[in-house]
Amino acid sequence: MEIIKDTITFMYPNKLVFENVEIKINQGEIYLLIGRNGCGKSTLLRLLAKIEPYQFKLHLVNEKEISYMPSDLVYYSYMKIIDLLKFYDDTHHNFSLDFALKYLDEFKLNPKQKIKKLSMGEQKILNYLICLSKNAKLYLIDEPFPYVDLLNDEIFRNMIINRYDETKTFIIATHQINEFEKLASYCLLIKGYKTIECLSTDEIRSTVSLSVEDYFKEVMRYVKGD
Repeated sequence: MEIIKDTITFMYPNKLVFENVEIKINQGEIYLLIGRNGCGKSTLLRLLAKIEPYQFKLHLVNEKEISYMPSDLVYYSYMKIIDLLKFYDDTHHNFSLDFALKYLDEFKLNPKQKIKKLSMGEQKILNYLICLSKNAKLYLIDEPFPYVDLLNDEIFRNMIINRYDETKTFIIATHQINEFEKLASYCLLIKGYKTIECLSTDEIRSTVSLSVEDYFKEVMRYVKGD
């Protein structure tokens, strides 16, 4: 069942990002959002999260059921991790402090550590942890893996598996395609400002006998950058 079916036109003051681009998103699927640098991946997630002034036609999902992880870190650096998690628990009805603390322990982060003392990778983990600790219907995740080591990659994937059910949809923008492609049922490939192609990951593997990452590399050879 579709939760998003829309045609997008959007531009910044000096740049056209999308022009009459059709997009369809089904409930209960995991999508990889892929494309070259500057193609509009982060913008699309911001549009879906209603950060940008654009009204997507959402079905079966209301604005409070969206959990968005931006690529930028937006926390108060003077706070301790535990204080930030308690703040979210107090202000977001769908936030699970128990879920957050469980994975905080798995990531081996000290809850009493101040955010300003965290490495870039640890801050990225905290960003991701907060996003997944919300019991949402639509998860929008922008570049979860930069600065994160291989051991934590596995925990990242397990968090999605534990959160997933047939009512939840994930859209993950990433350049680390091979880390997520086994989880994903579809990929959204941005091919310029007029096309977002939706492809089944199983179909890519069976039809062209390539991994999703290798297929993307092959296709992008013929797509101009911005």
